[in-house]
Amino acid sequence: MESTMNHLASVFLKSIRQELHKLIEEAVLSAMGKMQQQTERYPEKVNVEQAAEITGYSKNSLYLMHSRGQIPCAFKIGAKLMFRTKELYEWVENGGPEPFQP
Repeated sequence: MESTMNHLASVFLKSIRQELHKLIEEAVLSAMGKMQQQTERYPEKVNVEQAAEITGYSKNSLYLMHSRGQIPCAFKIGAKLMFRTKELYEWVENGGPEPFQP
């Protein structure tokens, strides 16, 4: 009797693991597809106005976060602040800026 119960429990757990794996794989593929669609909407590098559209932050907030070193995907070309698009999306998806430590 105990052997039968263990076998049933093992079969049930295997089924649950397979279903969970399938759901996780579908969620990851969906998220990757959405990110790909978003990054295709913009060029490889974007300016502050485009970065503001992507992030929802104001241009002033982006300049401030850049000056504080809170945006790892920002760089300057001359006086113009630019952002690497793919990394900008990843930064937003991972929660955005770290708290500022003066």
